[in-house]
Amino acid sequence: MTKALVLTSLLSGLALQGQSFTTPPSSLAAVARRSYVPAATMSLAPTPDEESRRGRSTSQSGGGGSGWLKKAMVLGHMGSRVNEKSSETRNGKAKLDFVGECELPTQFGDFKLRAYRTGALDGSVHEPTVVIAGDVSGDDVVVRVHDQCMTSEVLGSTRCDCKEQLEDTMRLLGETGRGIIIYLQQEGRGIGLANKIAAYGLQDTGLDTVDANLKLGFADESRTYDVVPTILDDLGIKSIKLLTNNPFKVKSLEALGVKINDRMPILVAPKPTNEGYLRTKALRMSHMLPADMLVANANPGAASAEAASAQAAAKGASEHVSAAAVAETETTETFTNPLNGRVHSWCMGRESVEKTIAAIGKGEVVVVTDDEDRENEGDLIMAAELATPEAIAFFIRYTSGVLCVGMNSDRLDELELPQMVSNNQDPKNTAFTLSVDALVGGISTGISATDRATTLRLLADKASSADMFCRPGHIFPLRAKAGGTIERGGHTEASVDLCRMAGLAGAGVLCEIVTADSMGMARMPELLKFAEEHKLAFTTIEDMICYRIDTGDFEGAADLEAKRGESAVVA
Repeated sequence: MTKALVLTSLLSGLALQGQSFTTPPSSLAAVARRSYVPAATMSLAPTPDEESRRGRSTSQSGGGGSGWLKKAMVLGHMGSRVNEKSSETRNGKAKLDFVGECELPTQFGDFKLRAYRTGALDGSVHEPTVVIAGDVSGDDVVVRVHDQCMTSEVLGSTRCDCKEQLEDTMRLLGETGRGIIIYLQQEGRGIGLANKIAAYGLQDTGLDTVDANLKLGFADESRTYDVVPTILDDLGIKSIKLLTNNPFKVKSLEALGVKINDRMPILVAPKPTNEGYLRTKALRMSHMLPADMLVANANPGAASAEAASAQAAAKGASEHVSAAAVAETETTETFTNPLNGRVHSWCMGRESVEKTIAAIGKGEVVVVTDDEDRENEGDLIMAAELATPEAIAFFIRYTSGVLCVGMNSDRLDELELPQMVSNNQDPKNTAFTLSVDALVGGISTGISATDRATTLRLLADKASSADMFCRPGHIFPLRAKAGGTIERGGHTEASVDLCRMAGLAGAGVLCEIVTADSMGMARMPELLKFAEEHKLAFTTIEDMICYRIDTGDFEGAADLEAKRGESAVVA
């Protein structure tokens, strides 16, 4: 078969796979939460070694085949047609049809290739495949959940790093002899091949990968991983080491009940043609990439060194990894939140938190961001007790101007500041109390930077009493959760945590940073530029949570065992 014919066959199969994504959805949530409807049950008779691996037997069934998957079949057995009306699941997991398994000799080693089929609500057929190295039953199996990228994996595009990630994973599995790649038909983060090409066209005009998807009417992330738990169960995999940089995958799989014991990085040195794409993934989608990769024209050796050290560690060859290489992998550390079991990883690193705490202690203004899937905003924060007219004027100039102050619940009760409303309908459940102005200190209307600085300092002063404030006013106190960012990953808790960790009163000024034209909220690329321009310390709430867990700082998070496993209200 000629190369041209192989390419034609692949393109034909891939074109069929993209048919279900021809029209942008009217609801972004509909794509993000697209659920599978299973096909009718069928299976193939297992080989002896497979029956040993799976610990169960199946019966044989037959049928016809189509698409690129047929070329991977040893026997050519296929399942029955998709039952469009079925919504059956197995043990709460998506139900798949096992189709077949074959030997897969490659330049990276000899594997097995296993195929499944399932159907979606729109009637389209999806055919997840799994590359298998060795005996993967049991715990701590290295798993890569990889989404199809025809443009790089078939056509050799260098606009992304998908092909290199796939090949690096196959190389790793070939060397270690144990692990799997779950390959899913979710081109373009779930929007399909044609729409991905349209998104590329928009990127050619200056939009980044996130804004291009949004411009087309899609969410920035439209993939779903419902089938993964079923595949893991079918292979007898109990727990995994997930090979990914993407926190969306981690959170999605954990929400589906997958036990992730560790996250391993899969880092590819940036190219001039994809360094902007990688920065966008890190800065707007919270991908866990080294800081060096966030800077234009970064040294590509840093990413390569970190990837190499991570792979060496995965092979149990830590004795061959230099101390410097081991130090580089600090960004891959994961920390489990004892309150809710969520797994957290460094984003900007430990040093960013330490510098931010130090800046708060000196009365400086800092920038703190939350997650992309939360408010996706950056706030200016400073210690209320060190507020000056100049600093507050800076807040007013570059933010929405609605100045808040995060405070502990006990202190707000002492100041007789109840919640603003009894039925909080804020989507993020932000805990506003009655607003206030100081009645002492020579203030006038309370709205000027000087007046607001006076009110803020008075709120932070432990000697202040309730009768020193009038209600309502121009400062908006917010009631922070007792456990701080460990309990709730919001800016309110971040402001209190930073002040407390700096040895100051637990009262932090905060306000959202807006774009240069004040028409919208500033996002990560603009926030980074802003912080650099004004020489402000910069960290993320994710980093703060990692720092607190790593240092054993569970201040205020009382009765951890009673709360363990509960879902924190992140708002």
